[in-house]
Amino acid sequence: MKSLPFANGRNLSRRRFLAGSAAAAWTALQLGACRPPEGPDRTAAVQTVLGPVDPQRLGATLMHEHAPTVDWSELYATPAAPLGSLRERMLAETAEMLNAFHQSLSAADGPGAIVECTPIRVGRYPQLMVDLARRTPVHIIASTGFWCEALAPQHPWAVRLGIEPDGAARMADLFVREITEGMEDPGGERGDRFTSIRAGAIKIGTSALMRPSEKAVHIAAAMASRRTGCPITTHTTDGGGLEQARLLLESGADPGRVIIGHQGHMDDGKNAEAGDYHLQIARLGCYLQFDRVGAGNYDCDKQARLIHNLIAGGYERRILVSHDHVPYFYRDFSAESKGSQGWRENRADFTIATTKLATSLEQLGVPSDQIRTILVENPRRVLAF
Repeated sequence: MKSLPFANGRNLSRRRFLAGSAAAAWTALQLGACRPPEGPDRTAAVQTVLGPVDPQRLGATLMHEHAPTVDWSELYATPAAPLGSLRERMLAETAEMLNAFHQSLSAADGPGAIVECTPIRVGRYPQLMVDLARRTPVHIIASTGFWCEALAPQHPWAVRLGIEPDGAARMADLFVREITEGMEDPGGERGDRFTSIRAGAIKIGTSALMRPSEKAVHIAAAMASRRTGCPITTHTTDGGGLEQARLLLESGADPGRVIIGHQGHMDDGKNAEAGDYHLQIARLGCYLQFDRVGAGNYDCDKQARLIHNLIAGGYERRILVSHDHVPYFYRDFSAESKGSQGWRENRADFTIATTKLATSLEQLGVPSDQIRTILVENPRRVLAF
């Protein structure tokens, strides 16, 4: 096989936090008063869990991963699962997986980075991510936001905010606070305690059809992105990406900050390879993310064909890739009583996109500089703010 370029905290009371005025938030949104300054007085950076990083130092970046944990318990109004004695093993095993990704990259394309797309109260432990980041050269970018899918409901916190008159503005305030000051500490009551570990992306999602409370989350994400410059990355369920993109843009989001995720199979709800649908999203100026590379219906050759279609249309600067790996998932999420034995370990291969997918793209005639654009240059552009 031909050698490829990529193959070698502080506290904040709930009362103080929720006291923000929706009117003030809306005024700031309209006037752009909260947007980050542009021009020579500000240098854009990528916000990792260890602090801001020059985007030129990222290397190849996997744009939608989970490391180390996902836990749906609170989505079902049950207690979060304990890490217990598994905490050290989780860190050691996940660091080993990320280090294998790092070691697969050439010196020019390292050290590598992942966007950790576990949002609020779905097994997101900010300090755990910091401890993981200290064990690997791979940069870790954490996410704020609320998520759901066809098989899992929204978090009750998101549902409540989603139906209140000023809920979208208050949700946006929460996202902005996590981006600019630090993420919520899940060890306390909702919104009672916050860390100083900042998020660098906004993760949102929809189920099979966009419900009213899901729409509110999208509006809040657009508001927060406009106020901070932080990118939005989405979860789709067999379609819905075009609807997401249109709503986010109508709500004021910059298309260059919008990433429509989980592309690669049934993305228009009908066709296994929905190339024309992808082009519609790309024409809006949004990114398309092929982030289940190598899994089931998302085999590398199929993903490569869909990516090649976008490149042929002139949209190589709007393509991102990843795997959506979850090293540790708590399988007994609906149980009222939980123990650490409920965690399921997955030996994730974080090198598939940068090796096997790169090979499939090369076999379709995609030159190495365009492959590098997808794996290195596009992520550093969209993640820097």
